Amino acid sequence: MTKILHIVTDTNIGGTGHLLLHLLDAYDKSTFTMEVVMPENAKLTPLLAERGVTYYEVPHIADKSFSFSGITALRRLIKKVKPDIVHTHGSFAGRKAARLCGVKVVHTRHCAFPVARWKKIFPMRQMLGLINNSLSDLIIAISPAAAENLIDMGTKKSKIRTLFNGTPPVREYSQEEISEIRKKYNIPPDAFTMPIFARLTEVKGHDDILDAAKIAPEVLILMAGVGDRQAHLEERIQTEGICNVRLLGFIEDVDELIAATDALVNAAFGTETSCLPLLKGMSAGKPSVVSDYGGNPYLIEDRVNGLIFPTRDTKAMAAAIKRLMSDTELYQRMSTEARKVYKERFTDKKMASDTEAVYMEIVQK
Repeated sequence: MTKILHIVTDTNIGGTGHLLLHLLDAYDKSTFTMEVVMPENAKLTPLLAERGVTYYEVPHIADKSFSFSGITALRRLIKKVKPDIVHTHGSFAGRKAARLCGVKVVHTRHCAFPVARWKKIFPMRQMLGLINNSLSDLIIAISPAAAENLIDMGTKKSKIRTLFNGTPPVREYSQEEISEIRKKYNIPPDAFTMPIFARLTEVKGHDDILDAAKIAPEVLILMAGVGDRQAHLEERIQTEGICNVRLLGFIEDVDELIAATDALVNAAFGTETSCLPLLKGMSAGKPSVVSDYGGNPYLIEDRVNGLIFPTRDTKAMAAAIKRLMSDTELYQRMSTEARKVYKERFTDKKMASDTEAVYMEIVQK
């Protein structure tokens, strides 16, 4: 039995937390055991407890990649737990602590962003590359876009394994259930409705979506999420009279909202790699309208399982939305293809199997 110790530093539950939960639900329990390290009072704690997952709360690591006290606390725990592999999710302190304990390390790169030029040239590229190459046995990039970031900053290609995220499918809802969900969210029966599930931060493109919504008033857009742009977006919606966009706040049941809507939208222009709601949407046969930024084009193929528009081009986004609404034949074709793509590439079982292969590669070295 191979013991894996995951280290997560987020106090809130974002994409990393959801991804870890999907892995914990799907992995091969006859070959591996998985335990989790978290900050104190993390929101992930009750979800791990209800699954019966062994977890450890550690001080000095909350929402930070590095601190000397964090290294000390993690080193003490790793020595006690004795894992075969430490799997870090954004924690430099976790990688360093594992190395000090002589434990093998897998690190997952969850994000992608435009790399500043100074990080791609001497000496910073060499310094960043040294950190990744020395502190990780293998690095999982959850999108080719994330892999490109790593290579730009000096990480050896031989260290990187590109594995896409996976998610369990949205369950099947009856038409009666869908009608009740639409009533719950005050969605008119005949409204073509598109949700976006993302933190309300600038780089997720909510402002661009508002601009597109004004051009395509026929669509109803539901923004699910919280963040520092909430007041700004509320003010724009009110002052500009954007009646076809609503802010929903935090949504606990993503599946039901996907099932009760028609398609998804994603307008990110920063940090987007492998968006889990887009994958969930595919499982329910929902096409997506997405920007061509980061990992989006590796999930959505234009006119196959969705439509792609140039990043930050709000007129093109609006045109894509209108096309999806008006072309019933195209919509149905992309809906069928979305389910097919999901089953072939983005299930939680496939993600777990691919991750396990990385663990075995390290163990067998």
